[in-house]
Amino acid sequence: MLDLNRQARAFLLAALVLWTSGFVASLRAESTDDGGFDAGFFASRYRDVNGDWRLKVLGPLYERAQSEAGHELDAVRPFYSQVEDPVLDRTIHDYLWPLGNNRTTVDENYWRFLVFYGFNHTTNDTGDRYRTWLIPFYFQGRDASGDTYRALFPVGGTIKDFVGRDQISFALFPLYSYSTLNDLETHNVLWPLISRTTSERGHIYRHRFFPFYAVNHHEGKFHKRAILWPFYTDVTYDYKHSKGSGHILFPLYGRLKLNTENTWWVLPPFFRYTKGQDGRVIFAPWPFYQRRVTEEVDLRYVWPLWGRKTIGDLDRTFYLWPIVWTIRDQRPDTDWRRFYLVPFYYNTTVFAAGPAQEGVANPPMVARRNKLWPLYTYRRDGEASMLRVPDLWPFGHAASVERNWSPLWSLYTRERNGDRIDHEVLWGLYRNQRRGDEQRYVSLFPVFDYRRDASVDRPAKSWNILKGLIGYERASGRKSIRLLYLIRFGIGKDAEP
Repeated sequence: MLDLNRQARAFLLAALVLWTSGFVASLRAESTDDGGFDAGFFASRYRDVNGDWRLKVLGPLYERAQSEAGHELDAVRPFYSQVEDPVLDRTIHDYLWPLGNNRTTVDENYWRFLVFYGFNHTTNDTGDRYRTWLIPFYFQGRDASGDTYRALFPVGGTIKDFVGRDQISFALFPLYSYSTLNDLETHNVLWPLISRTTSERGHIYRHRFFPFYAVNHHEGKFHKRAILWPFYTDVTYDYKHSKGSGHILFPLYGRLKLNTENTWWVLPPFFRYTKGQDGRVIFAPWPFYQRRVTEEVDLRYVWPLWGRKTIGDLDRTFYLWPIVWTIRDQRPDTDWRRFYLVPFYYNTTVFAAGPAQEGVANPPMVARRNKLWPLYTYRRDGEASMLRVPDLWPFGHAASVERNWSPLWSLYTRERNGDRIDHEVLWGLYRNQRRGDEQRYVSLFPVFDYRRDASVDRPAKSWNILKGLIGYERASGRKSIRLLYLIRFGIGKDAEP
């Protein structure tokens, strides 16, 4: 009995070695002249509908893509990806996105991992600007003038170019802080309770002792004051074309009288009426009913049931806010139309516009985005399009998601560029590729594959069962049959295709 088991194992091992060698030989025999091959989920190399080479190993886990323009992609999903873009002189590295990334553009490098953030010039010359931040605890860097800075929050230090300020210095925050923006200087004690802002030219000053008293003055524009905010506020405007004053006694009433308009509030901000040269505003009450009419804006809200706002060529309408939205944006050369059913359905269609399309009943569509989350997403730009099923990313198109995550959950994809179409199911288990009427390739790995090429002088055609267990090929007028992967014999010579 033991001898029989040994003989059986030896036979199975020999059969496996023979099948593997024959299978590899069949892949070599079936590979295209330019090095393409198809081993289904395990590995494949082919030109996609854009003419770019793609090498895939273990389905979506590893991919390498190269274009004739020099663009390159390397991805070990979802752990790492790298993109090279010679046109923009840019390199992007992602590390288990969104946890970390590294981007180099021309001579600047940005990197981030979790709350670590950095920036520096790739030349690494002495005196170059750089930042190394562990937000919100530690900050270190060198600004454009060559001055270095450090800060340990909330103990103390200085930060440059942060949260819209040129410089922020602090000690035992919020006990004391100091910031600058252009020629403005601000001192804070027990932020945000006590604050003082001045300008070098003296045209701006702000003082705050919250909530008891606050003043904000900008010479030639306005003077604002608050006493026991929010209970009493007043303002004086001194703009060139708009002068006057007003006050609000919260929550009872308010009044603003300018040379261009008059405003009344009752129980502010709920009831408001404004009438002026530019139009009128009605809240009755806010936010449930709003009406605003000016030269640029036409707004009417019956919130949250319905609302519409038009600003120039931009028209927005909602139903059952924030669920249903329709948006139309008419630009000089394009007409954008969007429909959102948040968070499940998104559709954006872009039509050609401009003088050449005036009077055209059905202007040509130049782009489209369509998503029914999480079932599918569809994108089209010109003649190029992509359909992905399913799509688990709930937001709009993101290149980083496409590089690192989308291929992992895509059970079916269809890519098209003109008359070149690719279908792929289960990461290569099934492929259907068409290149116009000249080339066709269909594969259900490893059961069956079929290839036809009419682009050569003498059309070629082949099919295989189990990748060469049984196969047929017709090329250059010759016909042959393959058996058991390694056995091949001709059945015709110089036969007509």
